[in-house]
Amino acid sequence: MNRALEEHSKLGAELSADGVHDFRVALRRCILIADVMRELDGGADWKALREAAKDIFHELGALSDARVLTEWIEKLRSPGDTSADPLLQALREGCEKDRAAAQNAVRDFDRKQWRGWTGKLASHYQHVASDRAVCESIAYEIWEAVRELHRRAQKSRSQIAYHRLRVGLKKFRYAAENFLPSLYSEWAPELKSLQDVLGEAHDLSVLEQAIANDKGMKDEGARAAWIGKLREERSVRIRQYRAKMAGKSSPLMIWRQGLPAGRELRLAGFSRLAEWAYFLTPDFSRVRRVARIALQLYDGLANYGLVGRDSDFEERFILQAAALLQEVGHSREGKPHHKMAFRMICKISPPPGWTKKDLELVAVVARFHRRALPRPDHKVLRAYDFPMRHSLVLLAAILRFANAFRAKPYRAVRRLEVEDCSGVIVVRAEGFSDSEPLEPKLAESRRLLEFTCQRSVHILAPGSKVMSHRILRPATRIDAA
Repeated sequence: MNRALEEHSKLGAELSADGVHDFRVALRRCILIADVMRELDGGADWKALREAAKDIFHELGALSDARVLTEWIEKLRSPGDTSADPLLQALREGCEKDRAAAQNAVRDFDRKQWRGWTGKLASHYQHVASDRAVCESIAYEIWEAVRELHRRAQKSRSQIAYHRLRVGLKKFRYAAENFLPSLYSEWAPELKSLQDVLGEAHDLSVLEQAIANDKGMKDEGARAAWIGKLREERSVRIRQYRAKMAGKSSPLMIWRQGLPAGRELRLAGFSRLAEWAYFLTPDFSRVRRVARIALQLYDGLANYGLVGRDSDFEERFILQAAALLQEVGHSREGKPHHKMAFRMICKISPPPGWTKKDLELVAVVARFHRRALPRPDHKVLRAYDFPMRHSLVLLAAILRFANAFRAKPYRAVRRLEVEDCSGVIVVRAEGFSDSEPLEPKLAESRRLLEFTCQRSVHILAPGSKVMSHRILRPATRIDAA
């Protein structure tokens, strides 16, 4: 954004070709970052920034396009060929009109507002850019889009398909440059080369269309000659692109090798979900502490085979995600945040490595982190068969239990350990005092955990002795006396 201000200040009244190009490149980077950040940080001014950047970007685009077409005509026409002079004249006249519109747009560019956005948004961007896993997830998603655009272009070989591929490559280039600079330094030469080749092919296609529609060119033979020359030049560029992208050494495959796969891709997607929650949760540090306690409880129960035995999904992963996303509904005021969190999680697009079903399970567990207990016959749970329904209720019980330990009397609790004492679950809470009665929310969450585990649950401080159950026998007459 600072670079955009610098390039804007360099633009003079003439709007030189290099100056306009550099300013548009800086704006394009800002637009890409705004597109990415809008998905993670919807509450900030990324949309307003993007719209302002795109407005002036398009105003300058018409002037830039006319200049590029003029340069191509001068470069490709034969000595003494005057057939394209009417088109050249029309382009030059158009340049003057476009220059006036561009000068107005440059003059109206609100530098003060831009600096204000820079101050507000820079820290948000830095928070994302400092998390490599999130950046890899972002780059992988754009790489997937480029791969699909490449496949379509290779199949149809149409001008539109290659134009869309060129735009996709630009996005991938700027995403790598701004989110994965260490990899971009290796990828930059190939990315720039491929972008240039496809850019020239696009320019030639636009010029071909302009000549085909030019009413000033009366000589149809000259028109056909121009179109044939342009198509041949375009074919040369397309062949260059196809040759570069062919085989196992294709840059597309090299880029893929630098991005996560398998379990790492799923973890990167998880980090991206956590980043989304970070910008929507008022007290994300508290949510992280709850997630840590929930995982300690889950791992303790798993050690004794009480969770995760017959589950059809990764319970621990779902629990951790639900714990981090449980309070995103706070961003929507005036509505119960646990219900709003359920809707918001269900609506977002799953990051790479995740499925829509994964997010639905996360949403169900987050839905029951407070208020109404997760009854097995609840309408949200009825969509699942009984074993999965039981697993979801158990995860919700663990999450409620962890949340209850973040209530005011228990804020000193940092760690939980689980023991199995003759069929009784003993939860030892570091920092907990068992000399006073349980706070109501903790007592309620303990009963839910007992119901789902079918075991008694005792909460004790470290070092406290477990009292054995007293064996009762029928009273005799002597005892009664």
